[in-house]
Amino acid sequence: MSRSKKLQAINERIAQDKGLSALLKRANQLAELNKRLQPALPAPVKGLCQLTNIRSEMAVFACENQAAAAKVRMFSRDILQIMQREYKISVKKLRVVVEKSSSI
Repeated sequence: MSRSKKLQAINERIAQDKGLSALLKRANQLAELNKRLQPALPAPVKGLCQLTNIRSEMAVFACENQAAAAKVRMFSRDILQIMQREYKISVKKLRVVVEKSSSI
């Protein structure tokens, strides 16, 4: 099977599976928001974290290590204000997690 036919089959499968389709849409929305948010973050934390989720008025950010997480926590009030004012996102808490992964 050619690569294009495999991609077409995958895309058709995603379109048929409503749960998977919704999950993919949510992941894309969060990735786009993270992309727009990064330049607006305070200078000391730009690039140190990635927005990974927003749920129940809580924004979740992932960092590569404890040092980066500590710095992001120090700026949590500023980050929340940016999200509320600039992006009109109703968040009141910020959670920082450490993810040891090469994808961040």
